[in-house]
Amino acid sequence: MNSSEFSYFKSSSRPILDLGIQPVSNRFLPSSGLEAPKFPLQLNLNLDTGLVYIDNPFPVEELKPRYDWLTCFEPEDHLDALVQKLIALPGIARDSVFGAYSFKDDSTLQRLQNLGYAKNWRIHPEQDLGIVDPCASIETYQAAFTPVRAQQIRERYGPADVLIVRHVIEHSYNLPLFLDAMRSLIKPDGYIVWELPDCEGALAAGDCTTIWEEHIFYFTSFTFKLLLQSAGFSIVSYESFPYPLENSIVAIVREAKGEKNTVEPDTASLQREIERAHRFADAVAHRRQIIRDKLEKFREKVGGIALFGAGHLSVAFLSILGVYDLIDFVIDDNPHKKGMRMPVGNLEIRGSDALYSGAIKLCLLGLNPHNQPKVVAKHGEFEAQGGLFASIFPGSDLDLEKIL
Repeated sequence: MNSSEFSYFKSSSRPILDLGIQPVSNRFLPSSGLEAPKFPLQLNLNLDTGLVYIDNPFPVEELKPRYDWLTCFEPEDHLDALVQKLIALPGIARDSVFGAYSFKDDSTLQRLQNLGYAKNWRIHPEQDLGIVDPCASIETYQAAFTPVRAQQIRERYGPADVLIVRHVIEHSYNLPLFLDAMRSLIKPDGYIVWELPDCEGALAAGDCTTIWEEHIFYFTSFTFKLLLQSAGFSIVSYESFPYPLENSIVAIVREAKGEKNTVEPDTASLQREIERAHRFADAVAHRRQIIRDKLEKFREKVGGIALFGAGHLSVAFLSILGVYDLIDFVIDDNPHKKGMRMPVGNLEIRGSDALYSGAIKLCLLGLNPHNQPKVVAKHGEFEAQGGLFASIFPGSDLDLEKIL
């Protein structure tokens, strides 16, 4: 996909879900008198590819975190197997060079190092991208990572035999430039390892928490493969690793030398993507009313409601579904977050001991489903006192639509 094709991509897209004004979800507030910045958020659907994406992303400067204690975690259970696959690729040997894009790739490089593959490098934000703010993260990296900068990085470190790029491409504001910059960092016969969230499950379930202003593109297995092929890559390996919240797509590619990169998507598959996207938009609108009705009735008949987990998943649930006014407070045991206010509804963040005040009868679980059983097990006393746990994620074991 080049720049002209990207312009056509935009012109062949249509809006499917207008979410109105939404807050920057990482903007935790130190006091109740402040307000998080907000911007219009709309999802578009490209009719030629079935790809869902954010139209007019938030300003990068506003997305940049304000606190150096904010962290992000990506799934890693599949990395041992992935590393074994990488070192078995044709042409890869002990002296092969492994390059990487960001801190999200450090654990993969460490695994390679432990196996004796010691020739590696990773882009340094300040030295290679001119980013001096220690709070800056992927949102800032993608804006600074241009083809010109990529060429300078290539000259500084040398081209890679394998370039690792985990959970970054979905943040890109300009896909053609990003792809061109990445491909310039590998040798002619080199590989790029792309990893990204597979949004198919969330789209199918009508799960609004998949929408995050920092993720511009919502790829599925079909739409990402189509992007790679149309961008001129040859796919060496393509997998989707299962995880409770969202699966991880891992694609290993090379340049498709001499191969035609005009790709016509399978009509039936494309139609499935388009229909899923429309069903997602309808489901979000439907759940907005259903969830509100259930929570209103619970508050009226039973008691107070808290939400466990002060992350962007909870912000999306509260803001997109418009139920923040039905929540008493948010629970998070991160010492940095306790005492602060959420960027939506100005809700106070308290420690988990607040569960036992007696006023809270329902605790909604807004943290990664992988961690929810641990929270429930740890706070068995809350249930013993008559409290109820329910998950904000549709289709999960404790799905609140089933529980309430």
